[in-house]
Amino acid sequence: MPRQALVLGGSGVIGSEVVKALLQGGVIVDFTWLNNAPRARDLEALGARGHAIDLRQSGPLRALAARLSDEGRAPDLLIHCAAISRRASLGQLTEDDWDDAFHINVRSAFVACQALERSLRGGDVVLLSALDRGQSLPLPAHFAATQGALGGLAMALSRELGPAQVRVNVIALGPLEQGLSRELPPGALDDYLTFSALRRLGAPAEVARAIRWLALENRYLSGKVIPINGGI
Repeated sequence: MPRQALVLGGSGVIGSEVVKALLQGGVIVDFTWLNNAPRARDLEALGARGHAIDLRQSGPLRALAARLSDEGRAPDLLIHCAAISRRASLGQLTEDDWDDAFHINVRSAFVACQALERSLRGGDVVLLSALDRGQSLPLPAHFAATQGALGGLAMALSRELGPAQVRVNVIALGPLEQGLSRELPPGALDDYLTFSALRRLGAPAEVARAIRWLALENRYLSGKVIPINGGI
């Protein structure tokens, strides 16, 4: 029986590559999207099914989880690729910036895990983070806080859901050629290229292949933050 996946943020730069990689692996894929209708349509043409949902709100996400269950498409694989950020100093950030970032970057992952707890038994949760806490990057405070929270969430969920054989892990990304990495100051990217072992930025498709392995092949690793960063 093929595995079934829900990718949150599936129309993003990384999320779309994850959807493609899962489809290539024979997975039945549903994904959420909000602003990038053309990319969502392209993914649907490949065989995935998109759902336009604002992840700042919990109700529509819970309703989607219930609908997937009713349709026999309840996922045993959840991949959280959704993230927003705004380059701003501490004094420039607003409470709305903080709330929006936490709702999309963290709370939606919690809500999805809670709503899908039964169908995830024996399956996998993969959360994407842009922060390896062993690194020091000039990230906006609200964004960095959300990324750090994902590691704690994965640790707690891996312990709670482990008896049901649910594996929960975080992939901590280094800067990429596209996506939110463009929010980093140019000097930070120059430093990264200087000190990384591979001396280059990562490609979203490379990240997607790593996620596919973790989601489809891993059977024992859980509760960990795994850096994929070109050797920094």
